[in-house]
Amino acid sequence: MSTHLSTDSPAAIAEEARRSFDRNQTMSRSGRAQKSIRVLLVDDSMLTLHGLKVFLAKSSHIEVVGLVSSPSEVLTTIQIHRPDVVMMEVEVGRMNGIDLCKKIRSAHPYIGVLFFTDHDNKELLRAAIVAGAQGYLLKTAAADAVAKSIEIVASGQAILDHQLTEHVIAWVKNKGSAVFGTAKRICSAEDLELLSYVASGKTNREIALELDVTTSIVATRLQRIYKRLRISRRSEAARYYVRLEKGLEE
Repeated sequence: MSTHLSTDSPAAIAEEARRSFDRNQTMSRSGRAQKSIRVLLVDDSMLTLHGLKVFLAKSSHIEVVGLVSSPSEVLTTIQIHRPDVVMMEVEVGRMNGIDLCKKIRSAHPYIGVLFFTDHDNKELLRAAIVAGAQGYLLKTAAADAVAKSIEIVASGQAILDHQLTEHVIAWVKNKGSAVFGTAKRICSAEDLELLSYVASGKTNREIALELDVTTSIVATRLQRIYKRLRISRRSEAARYYVRLEKGLEE
């Protein structure tokens, strides 16, 4: 004989709560409960765009929200679809993808930019890093590396094609350390960290959350840095930090 529980009885409520918990645990383990990563694909080759879309459709946690072949449409499409990651070629039509990356990172600092390109040019790679790209992957990369790279960039981390890693390490050692050594005569490590957030487009409130301090503390520290660097605007602070990374500031 089956037992029927009244829908408003304590036993029924407890049973439903247990079932709900079991469902949530199962979904969490399988990954279906995870929020999909929204990806915008940018390339001047429609064949590449559609091929990537078909390939990424196999990943249940990645959602391609748009395909863009014209660089003039990228920023507008971002406003409409609000992707988590923009995956793009370094050269899109006549536009330099590096400049486009700068515009994206300036207007939408929380959107990750992943370059997926044929170009293994070392100058382009360095320019991409300075422009704020979180990833640089060659189109010769293994198929499973593509989806994995998107996941890494979406999580706020950086990814670099293994063929290019040694070059970047050497560049940082030979150039980056010397540049930041010079900067530290003017700015402390904490100052440089603060400037890096400014350069990435974060507001004082967002920086305060990152550093677990009050907004007023961030504002005060920035004013001191501005005075030390003899600048008055946020854009100048961001420019100063970018020039440091490029090795142009003494």
